Amino acid sequence: MASRICGVLVVLVGLAACGTPPPPRPWLRYQQDGPTTWGTNPNGLHAGNLHGAEVTIDLGRQQTRVQITIDNRGPAPVEFRIGPEGGAPRVAIGEVLLRQLDAPSGLGGPPIQPYTAQQPLAVESGWRATFYLDSPLGREPVLGQYFVLSVEARSAAGANERRTLPLRAIHAGTMPADGSGG
Repeated sequence: MASRICGVLVVLVGLAACGTPPPPRPWLRYQQDGPTTWGTNPNGLHAGNLHGAEVTIDLGRQQTRVQITIDNRGPAPVEFRIGPEGGAPRVAIGEVLLRQLDAPSGLGGPPIQPYTAQQPLAVESGWRATFYLDSPLGREPVLGQYFVLSVEARSAAGANERRTLPLRAIHAGTMPADGSGG
């Protein structure tokens, strides 16, 4: 009888554990950690112009850790290379979405594609490239982790322009373990 009661208790405890939601997990994001030549736009984003292309860096999003948007309204394509300075990971650090600037939402470009650090990507005149970098170092960030984000642009004439942004991973609260993050 006692073994039967123990068996029932084990089953009930197991069922209760399955129904319990997982605990929240910490959410790490990056913040500037040193001097930079990037300016700030009215929305508080890091911003600058590289060979006629407007570049913004958003570190405050919950959906992705670093979002870089490039709007090329200049007359010629600009080739970009983005990623950590020194020692680029060989795995995808995020994804990039290319869209025509004047196209209706959801139209005007190829599907989102993986992006590897320092991979050359031409942003044509009249196009936008949005980089969603969830793992800029090729792995999940660790609290206090430091790296320098590099954005390099090469004009059609071959001139290079490069800007850097020193970043450190900080604790930004918690989010549900399932990643829904509200």
